Amino acid sequence: MLRMIGMRLLGMILVLLAVSALVFALGALIPGDLTSVIVGQEGATEEQFAEVRRKLGLDKPLFLQYFYWLLNVLQGDFGTSPITGRTVTADLLQQIPVSLELALLTLVVSTLIGLPAGVVAAVHANKRLDVLIRMSLLFTFSVPIFVIGILLLLVGSRWAPDLFRVSYTRWVDDPVMHIRSMAMPLLTIAFPITAMTMQMTRSSVLEVLHNPYIVTARAVGVREKRIQYLHALRNALPPIVTFIGFQLGILLGGLIVIEQIFSLPGLGRGMLEAINTRDYPMVTATTLVFAAAFVFINALVDMLYPLLDPRQRGR
Repeated sequence: MLRMIGMRLLGMILVLLAVSALVFALGALIPGDLTSVIVGQEGATEEQFAEVRRKLGLDKPLFLQYFYWLLNVLQGDFGTSPITGRTVTADLLQQIPVSLELALLTLVVSTLIGLPAGVVAAVHANKRLDVLIRMSLLFTFSVPIFVIGILLLLVGSRWAPDLFRVSYTRWVDDPVMHIRSMAMPLLTIAFPITAMTMQMTRSSVLEVLHNPYIVTARAVGVREKRIQYLHALRNALPPIVTFIGFQLGILLGGLIVIEQIFSLPGLGRGMLEAINTRDYPMVTATTLVFAAAFVFINALVDMLYPLLDPRQRGR
């Protein structure tokens, strides 16, 4: 077990190093660099460009730039934004809680609804109840997220003003307003994730229900609910947990549309603004945060497997 954890951590570190090198190289090689943002394109002399490059260390070879940048990152310093003048770390510390809260709430809501709905659909496979559950949830999955968000904005502004909020409010400033500002974004993203969770749970449980030990449990008189939610669901959990972990990683980096529609100051919206303003330090740092979150979550899911499936504990 300890050996497996050590190997997972080592693999995670190597992947993050590779991603950081790739992201830094792409940021340094794309047309136009940080000096063009700071100095400007019109009226600037070559001497001004050279002086700024020297101060920023951009006159050094690329591998040395990456090495010094990596040393600073390991100390929590991602540099300073030339657009806002603030440190990138400070901006990330404000954006990460917003995206993380929305992603975690989405997973909680989608799991609480999608997991039991998937079990019920699997137990009543190809029957009327199964078809009804699948059609109602998969219909929401077929509608693009930005369409759901815009429709909820229209409905909220007219018929649910108590839930409709134009701007984001932090929890520490006003808990009630914070809940109101997060309600519609949560509903928008939770619908499709719930549908996918339900479908994944249905497929996994349906496969387990045909195993011999389920037939034996029924033969000896075990209650049907116990079979469904203890024996069947427990053995169907590994692929479901993998899917949920994968969705959390995707959500952290895929909330750009939702955060833009509902004006949430999260990582996705910050990334979009940084790209539009050519804020290279912010783009590089945010991309690295996305990659780190995805790699960490997947490594955590891998380490949970032995707890979910005792057969893997000896591997």
